[in-house]
Amino acid sequence: MNKVILLTVAIPLQVSGQVVDGPGSSNRGFPVSTGDIVITEIMADPTPAVSLPVKEYLELHNRSSDTVSLKGWRLSDGNSNSLFPVTSIMPGGWLIVCQAADTALFSRYGPTAGLKSFPALTNEGKTIFIMNENLKLIHGVRYSSDWYGNVLKSGGGWSLEMVDCSYPFHEAGNWKASVSPSGGTPGAGNSVEGNNPDTFFQGIADVFPNDSLTVSLRFSESVPDLYSMKETISIDGPEIISITNDDPLFRSFTLLLAEPLEKKKIYNLTAGRELTDFAGNGMMTGGFGFGLPETAAAGDVLFNELLFNPWPDEPDFIEFYNCSEKIINTCDLFLFSVRDETADTSSLVPVSAENHCLLPRYNIVITSLKSILEARFFSSVPGNITEVSNLPSMPDPEGHLVLVNRSLEKIDEVYYDEKMHFPLLGGFEGISLEKVNPCGASADRLQWHSASELSGWATPGAPNSVMAEDPGGSESVIFSTTKITPDNDGNEDLLVIGLKLKEPGNVVSVHIFDEAGRFVRKLADNFLAGPESSVIWDGTGSDGHLLETGIYVFLITFFDDTGKTGRWKKVCTVIR
Repeated sequence: MNKVILLTVAIPLQVSGQVVDGPGSSNRGFPVSTGDIVITEIMADPTPAVSLPVKEYLELHNRSSDTVSLKGWRLSDGNSNSLFPVTSIMPGGWLIVCQAADTALFSRYGPTAGLKSFPALTNEGKTIFIMNENLKLIHGVRYSSDWYGNVLKSGGGWSLEMVDCSYPFHEAGNWKASVSPSGGTPGAGNSVEGNNPDTFFQGIADVFPNDSLTVSLRFSESVPDLYSMKETISIDGPEIISITNDDPLFRSFTLLLAEPLEKKKIYNLTAGRELTDFAGNGMMTGGFGFGLPETAAAGDVLFNELLFNPWPDEPDFIEFYNCSEKIINTCDLFLFSVRDETADTSSLVPVSAENHCLLPRYNIVITSLKSILEARFFSSVPGNITEVSNLPSMPDPEGHLVLVNRSLEKIDEVYYDEKMHFPLLGGFEGISLEKVNPCGASADRLQWHSASELSGWATPGAPNSVMAEDPGGSESVIFSTTKITPDNDGNEDLLVIGLKLKEPGNVVSVHIFDEAGRFVRKLADNFLAGPESSVIWDGTGSDGHLLETGIYVFLITFFDDTGKTGRWKKVCTVIR
């Protein structure tokens, strides 16, 4: 008797181009980790359309080697949660996510999942994230319209695309406007795909006491593994009882303390080096000072550095310095400009949109474009720079700025103009004015001077290049050594010429001659130096080649804007 054998094969169903879970389409028993499924494309402003549907959408990408079921998963913006339909994403595959009513419009581009309550994607930006069935963060992003990097495309019709999916929590430079002729690439590889590795983690971005028993801790990037390493976080004082997550992207946390913080005391929070970002980078800033803030009074916080004539398309900046012994919340400080001819004032601008402890003898810089400022000035200290939405008007020829507290009590005031710059400069674009003494009166014009050339013409967040200090000796020019052996063995390979000229605004030149009096090299030519500067010589001549063994004579001259001059002759031997 013949037997009939039936072979049953489970085939995943296709609905609107999406893979619907069938037998065997689960996650194969492998747990889904944070970063396995990532948001790789965002169409927040589809109008005016290029050629894609005039509808908002997101794109998800499966970075793992397993098929991942989204059963029980949800998409959230922090205010609302949208459950995914029963669907899966194949290894290395993409899934378009949109409103349920728009599913048919996008299904021709690839697998699509329509959500009944798809969150509105605001044009300016917002936080969106995906969680699995256990409410574990899988991926999220806090996108911004600034990421387009293109004024025309930011007006609508173009999506934001992730550049390097290997670093899904890396936001700096990792999102760009699509370059696809369609305006986006839903359901396919991104048009801006490239290499953009995450190699840097700033670490702790801020620590601030909400009250005497709770402290807010904020990181510069997502730290998804914080809870498994929370014992590495400590404060030099009260014990930390618990740590609570305040941010779905795991950037901000609240610490509950066992004992209340004391007034007028500075505390330090530290985090262990084993605490990393998603890419595995260790923290550059693993410690942060904070304390209970006090109200700022007149003279507590002073203007310290001003850039009011930046290069075209680059930002102004203002630096403040805490001259008091108080811990001051920068969120309680406000700034406005005055138009003296009419006595009109600008609207109030907060020094900081977020709470931040300005400790005694520390500074803070505010600017409208932090990344551009950091790129322009190599002397900048990014951790001391805060980005604000706008600054009050700072005209190039002259201006008037006032700093006040929440009660509108005047804290400090400054009048500036271009004549306060070093008069022998050829131009003033991109050069800041710095205080010689950070706690000197801002109204005293003699306290202000052009930043030095060696500092890069500005020092946002760093000590002022023209800040006067006691040189600790009577000699104005000091050689680090009397001989150099430029063989790159790490021992006396370089000559460092230290210039201690006491006053700012020095124009310095350094010329080198051999022992017969023949010109060898112009090491420095009329550069603007601060009170303390240095020039380095590596034993080479004007042609870039190493000089022969012998004695070399250095003629060093300077003059300042008061007419004072100086001249020194020193020698250094080259041994090869």
